[in-house]
Amino acid sequence: MNRLCPVLKLQPLLLLLAVTSLKAAAADLLAQDHVQPFPLNEVRLLDSPFKQAQERDQQYMLKLEPDRLLAPFRREAGLPKKAESYGNWENTGLDGHTAGHYLSALAFMYAATGDPEMLKRLNYMVNELAECQKANGDGYVGGVPGSKLFWASIADGHV
Repeated sequence: MNRLCPVLKLQPLLLLLAVTSLKAAAADLLAQDHVQPFPLNEVRLLDSPFKQAQERDQQYMLKLEPDRLLAPFRREAGLPKKAESYGNWENTGLDGHTAGHYLSALAFMYAATGDPEMLKRLNYMVNELAECQKANGDGYVGGVPGSKLFWASIADGHV
C-alpha cells in the first residue's frame, strides 16, 4: 500500500523518520542544557487563543465553591458542614478527589496570572484542610467515606 499521509502529504515511512529525528533533536537539546524549565510567574500570555483559554479556565475556577469541595473532608473529620458536597465523584465514593485537582489548578493559575483571588482561595483551602487534619487528631486528612479507618487497617497490616 503506497498511500500518502493525509495530514502532511508524506509517505508513512518518511513521516516516521521525521518524527524520530525531531525526537532525537529534542533529546539532544535537553541533554545539552539548551532548554531549561522556568517558573510560570516569569511569563504572561499576550492576547491570543492561549490567553482566552486561560481566562475561561480562570472564570470556571471562580465558579467553583471551595466549601462544597471541602465538605467531604469536614464530614470525615467530624466537623460541621459549611456547604453541601458537589455530586457525582464528590459524593459517590471518591469524595474529595476534585479538591486535589482544584488545589493544583489554583496554584498554577496564581503562578501564571498573579491573580490574588487564586491565592486567597488556595490559602483558604489549605487552612480548611489543616483544620480537618487537626480535628482528625493524627495527621490524617481525607474525604472518602470511611477512609480513615480503611487506611488505619492497611497500616496495621490488614489488607
